[in-house]
Amino acid sequence: LVVMPHNLQIVDYRLGHPGSVHDAYAFQVTRLACKSNSIIQEGHWVWADSAYPLEPWCISPFKRPRGGNLS
Repeated sequence: LVVMPHNLQIVDYRLGHPGSVHDAYAFQVTRLACKSNSIIQEGHWVWADSAYPLEPWCISPFKRPRGGNLS
C-alpha cells in the first residue's frame, strides 16, 4: 500500500503476495516501482521504509548508500 502522507490518499497497492514475502520484494512488482517514470513527476519522490531500494525517486531516511556511510 502506498499512501501520500500529506493527505493520506492511497496512490498504489498490490494484492497477491502472502504475508511472509519481504516488503521490498512485494514492492518490486507494484505499478509504482515498475512505471515510476510515468507516475512520479520530475522533481518528486517517495519517502520509503529502509527495506526499499534507494532510487532517485525512492528515498529512505537513515539508509546507508551502497558502498557509502551515514553522515
